[in-house]
Formats: sequence, structure tokens, C-alpha cells
Amino acid sequence: MKGVVVIENAQENDIAEISVLIEHVIKTCIDVTDRDANDLVAHSVYNILLWKKNKHNAAHLVYRLDNRIVGVVLVKEFWNITSLFVDPDYQGRGIGKALITEALAQCRGKSPKGLVRLSSSTHAQDFYHAIGFEQAGESKPLPGGCIPFQFVFNSID
Repeated sequence: MKGVVVIENAQENDIAEISVLIEHVIKTCIDVTDRDANDLVAHSVYNILLWKKNKHNAAHLVYRLDNRIVGVVLVKEFWNITSLFVDPDYQGRGIGKALITEALAQCRGKSPKGLVRLSSSTHAQDFYHAIGFEQAGESKPLPGGCIPFQFVFNSID
């Protein structure tokens, strides 16, 4: 990718731009009703507001390309990935993998469970398999899909 790329910790002044990105990704990539999309956006924004109150207990990273946020990941309590979003125009370029790799590095040794878990949409399940996550249970029939995945840290990591 051309341009200046930076992966860094999210800041409070990023919240508005992150929220716009999340809404765009959900409404573009996840096949749900408008109401369900709005609910998913609201839930994601709620998690950001929880992070704002408890920043020291989370990994929240943004991927900037030429000073524009094109990707974001939030891992609450260093074990619960509540969001990973990449602008659809930049998907398939390694941004999600770079964000997850850095988030896992920040969570290693801090996760009280020795692992990181998430609930994947059906849109992203192949991505999580490809980067080393394993399905950890049966999927649930929720809007967009809800497939449980986990990444277990090895004791030699």
C-alpha cells in the first residue's frame, strides 16, 4: 500500500471517525436489515464508550493510512474482541491481519484467560480461520451471524 501507514492506540478524539467507519462497514458488508444494522452499530459504539471509561484494561488500535482511519480493533479486558472493522475499499490488503497481530501482541501476557475470544460474522469467518483462530462452539442465529472463535496463547509464546 502506498502512503503513510501507522498502527497506534486509539484516542478519544478518534471516536467520531471510528464510529463512522464502523457504521459504513456494517451497512456495506453485513447482510442484515436496516434495523439490525443500526442495532449492531449501536452495540459497537456502546463498546467504544465502555473503553473510554476503562482504557487501561483494553487494546484499542487504529490503522491509519495517510492520516485517515481505515481499520480498527477493540479487545476489552485483553481477551474479548468486540470489534474488528476494515473499510471495504481496503479489505484484502492485510490491514485486519496487521491489527489482529498487534492486538494479540498487546494481549499476550495480559489476558486473564490465556486466550482471546470473539464472535464472528459469517462475512469474516474465513479470515479468522486463516489467521490462526479456531471455532470454539456452535454458531448462533443472530443478525449477521455469531460464530465463536478463540486464539489460545501457548505457554511458550
